[in-house]
Amino acid sequence: MKVHNLNNPHLRMRVSTQGACLLGLEDDKGRPLLRDIDPEAPWQPGQSALFPMLPLANRVAGNRFELWGEDYSLPESERDPDFFLHGDGWLQPWQPVALTDSSMTLQLTSQNGPFHYLAEIDYRLQGSSLVARLGLTHLGEVPCLYGAGFHPFFWRDEQTRIRFLASGVWQEGPDHLPTNWSSALAPNLDFRQWRRPQGWLNHCYGGWRGQAEIEHPARRQGLQISSDGGFLMLYQPDEGSGFVCLEPQSHAANAHHLAGHPGLRLLDRGDRMSLGMTLSLQRAQAAQ
Repeated sequence: MKVHNLNNPHLRMRVSTQGACLLGLEDDKGRPLLRDIDPEAPWQPGQSALFPMLPLANRVAGNRFELWGEDYSLPESERDPDFFLHGDGWLQPWQPVALTDSSMTLQLTSQNGPFHYLAEIDYRLQGSSLVARLGLTHLGEVPCLYGAGFHPFFWRDEQTRIRFLASGVWQEGPDHLPTNWSSALAPNLDFRQWRRPQGWLNHCYGGWRGQAEIEHPARRQGLQISSDGGFLMLYQPDEGSGFVCLEPQSHAANAHHLAGHPGLRLLDRGDRMSLGMTLSLQRAQAAQ
């Protein structure tokens, strides 16, 4: 594993070849925008500041899915006893293929269960933004369903609030799997207006318009999250965790078992899919 330090006049970040994880993203004053990790101390990918999710995001019920009447078992995961949690890309070493002072591209080839793919992720600092793009190319002889996502851990304090638009939500049920879709948003799950995330949250939003905002009033600073993904996972274990996750995904949680496989891509050999995300610094309003 090697950690690369990248920077420009506005931002600096640390990229690890392990899992293509970020171990930190800071502004020009050294204030963390994502959860900060000490690369000199032992760490696991799930403790990073950001990791990619591929060839699927979240969990699949029963750790299996059916396609054209064929039953596919998903691989076991070293990080979860029951699920191929967030796939395997975040758990493998990646190879750098391009590097500058402010950008890095890494690649991974993986063959695991029904998945055989080439992945490429590109991180680049452009002005006051981090621009990331993840691409997947299917290498297998048999077509397969693919998905992807980004799992950032945004720094937060007691005043941090978030805002985004979505048409509905699958709330978390047993085994962290989603329940039925609902377009009625309970007050604690409605972030159409600024709201502080409270308590345990682990829900998948659909009909997401591709933008979310996180604001730190005490800093007079915020971040805008933009993505071409149509689904957003909101995760926070508790308010004292020091982070909140707003995770752009290409597909719904457990989409392998939902009608129409919402957001999943059926790739034949040589087919490619991609997912992008941009994190942009913004000025925030004063605390109200």
